Amino acid sequence: MPMSIEPEPDEPARGDKGPRYRATRPKRTGWRRVVNWKTFGFSVLGLFLLGAAGIGIAFAVIDVPEPNDFSTSEATIVYFDDGETELGRFSAENREIVDSAQIPETLKQAVVAAEDRSFYENSGFSVTGMARAAWDTLRGNPSAGGGSTITQQYVKNYYLTQDRSYTRKLRELVISVKIDQEVDKDQILADYLNTIWFGRGNYGVQTASRSYFGVDVEQLDLAQSVALAAILRSPTLYDPTLGPENAERFAQRFQYVLDGMVTTGATDQATADATAPPEVLPEQQVNRYGGPNGYLLMMVRDELLAMGYDEPEVETGGLRVTTSFNAQAQAAAVAAVTEERPTEDADRVHVGLAAVRPDDGAVVAVYGGPDAVQQSFNDAVDAVPQAGSTVKPFTLAAALENGYSLDSRFWGNSPFDPPELGPPVNNQGEEDYGRQVSLERSMENSINTAFVDLTMEIGAETVIDALVRAGFPQDDQLQANPRVTIGIGGVSALNMANSYATLAAQGMHADPYVVAEVLDRDGQVDYAHEATTERVFEPDVMADVTYSLTETVDQGTADVAQDLDRPVAAKTGTHDDKTAWFSGYTPQLAASVVYFRGDGTAAGTESLDGVGGMDHFSGGAYPGRTWTAFMEAAVEGLPEEEFPEPANVGDDDQGGDNDNGNDNGNGDGGQNDDDRPSDENGDENGDEGGGDENGDEGGDENGGGDESGGDESGGDESGGDESGGTDAGTETGTEGGTDTGTETGTEGGTDTGTETGTEGGTDTGTETGTEGGTDTGTETGTDGGTDTGTETGTDGGTDTGTETGTDGGTDTGSEWSGGDTGRTAAALVGAGALVTVGGLRRRPTV
Repeated sequence: MPMSIEPEPDEPARGDKGPRYRATRPKRTGWRRVVNWKTFGFSVLGLFLLGAAGIGIAFAVIDVPEPNDFSTSEATIVYFDDGETELGRFSAENREIVDSAQIPETLKQAVVAAEDRSFYENSGFSVTGMARAAWDTLRGNPSAGGGSTITQQYVKNYYLTQDRSYTRKLRELVISVKIDQEVDKDQILADYLNTIWFGRGNYGVQTASRSYFGVDVEQLDLAQSVALAAILRSPTLYDPTLGPENAERFAQRFQYVLDGMVTTGATDQATADATAPPEVLPEQQVNRYGGPNGYLLMMVRDELLAMGYDEPEVETGGLRVTTSFNAQAQAAAVAAVTEERPTEDADRVHVGLAAVRPDDGAVVAVYGGPDAVQQSFNDAVDAVPQAGSTVKPFTLAAALENGYSLDSRFWGNSPFDPPELGPPVNNQGEEDYGRQVSLERSMENSINTAFVDLTMEIGAETVIDALVRAGFPQDDQLQANPRVTIGIGGVSALNMANSYATLAAQGMHADPYVVAEVLDRDGQVDYAHEATTERVFEPDVMADVTYSLTETVDQGTADVAQDLDRPVAAKTGTHDDKTAWFSGYTPQLAASVVYFRGDGTAAGTESLDGVGGMDHFSGGAYPGRTWTAFMEAAVEGLPEEEFPEPANVGDDDQGGDNDNGNDNGNGDGGQNDDDRPSDENGDENGDEGGGDENGDEGGDENGGGDESGGDESGGDESGGDESGGTDAGTETGTEGGTDTGTETGTEGGTDTGTETGTEGGTDTGTETGTEGGTDTGTETGTDGGTDTGTETGTDGGTDTGTETGTDGGTDTGSEWSGGDTGRTAAALVGAGALVTVGGLRRRPTV
């Protein structure tokens, strides 16, 4: 059977249509096989999906963080005691956050027109803005911005950092969208305006408004609002006060912002045309601690830290601190020192002033120096110059507490040199006030010898206890030495003022303070000072101390304070010519002023003599005038108040029972000598008239001076002595007339005095006493007349004195001993006069 063969298909005709194969079409090779429209489309789609997924993941994982520390940092503002007058501020960044309602609408609209005209419409970011920024960058435009909206800038400042990275930019974008969805636009704008930098160290519109225009932000007008919005872009380029080029750029930018406000509908064209650039204040380069008030800020800062606030809280916590400082009193302190301080030979002379409110402890004024930046050492707080005789009121308080009275008598002559004292103590100018001088008069004339005599009786520890209770620090400045009463220890002007405030408060002590109230950044009270007072002296004791200090003003060393023309108590003080004090009080205010020479810890180590042309720089002169000028201005407007009446505490007969001192004549002119030792072999030849009863320290600026001058003879240099040296108790005098004095005394110790003299007249004096010991004295004299004196004494020891001279006349005197004779009156033979021994009471009876 033949094989079957499949027939070949017929060739289609030319006219027939069928598949055609282009065998000659080139085959794609290389990159063309990969890159084509199809792959490009899929790639774009893939990238879009990947980006969308990335954004979705970013939105899922990126949360809105807590605000950064920088954005929330706010200056701590310190106020005077009215809570309104600003004293200064602490800040890492000078920022003061304000509410949206305090920001004028004109400023908000000006910033929108300048920075982000689509702010109220966009969703937190602007695609066109970013595209425009990219295009400017590609063109190399140096002023190209980042294309960020106000919301993005706010997020960067408020939540993020300033680093330039894609990661930060992504987070910024995501958070901006979320913030735009969650926070009101006006609040975003307000937060942005509170965080943005305005140059000159200012962050936020409040501090910027004050810096550029001197007003709070809510007081800005349209032109000022536009100006701030113009400067905002770059303060270093657009602050018109920095030069003509800046001024030109500012003018152009100002117009740009104004035109933008017309475009956004924030203002009309007519208003824009009528708006001219405002005057911009130049930057005030002020150090926050500059000037005298810088010391106050330092004190506030130190107290805040001591209270438990830390550095970040103080610097960035936005606290509002009301202090105890009074603006009127502080201005008075600065003016008083500036106007009254000496200029002649006054190099390196420092002045410290402090004032404290009694019964509260509020420090109302401090002058610590002219500038706290140039000199951080506070002359009123850090300096501890020796106190001098401003200590004496506290010695008096201690004595009154222990049964003494203002009429108690002590040694008033100079020198005072009992063996147990060591080097002798002298009065200012070696003035003699009598062997028996009352404490009242001793305070008036600041008699060193009487107060040291008193301190030896009651004990230095008793005086120290009174000082500490009043407000002196209990430190090594207070030594158990009888000279503590004449201020051999140092103390700051602030602690001195606070101690005098205890006297003014009639014995109520309060610790000094400067921080009265602290509010947190939300306006809530975080701290409020509550004064704690303690009675440390009885009112009657204080009444008598105050009375004695008013007498010191009325007729003593502190008379310069009479110019205050209201009830005032005060005391002067100097020490070794190296410090000069004036301290005192009214019922409402206590203050202390100290002058000294020497920087820093060397305060009060150099002589003040010659300063202001004064041979002796006394407390009653420049310090007294400074104190009075301050007080006059500080208490202006306060009602006049009276001090309590004196209480007359204590026993008038107490005092002078110890056998201290030497009998060097110069009787007290009526003071009682019964209670003081009668040195039978001592000098009976001095001036029985008692010397200068006034002893006015403040009156004579060149010589009268205070009471605790230096030791010019090499003896006591520890205060209160101007002539020092060791006096062996020998005095020589000449009587050219008739001696009719009466001398009465009781000696409880050993009298080793020596008397030598020449009498050219008639001695009719009477000396009375009882000797309980042995009188081995020898009397020889040259009398040109008749000596009819009678001498009687009481010796509880042995009188071994020697009385030497050549007696060329007739001696009819007699000397005898007996028991306890008490207080004695003697009739003056031939004089027809009666002298009552016991002194004259000069203090009124109440």
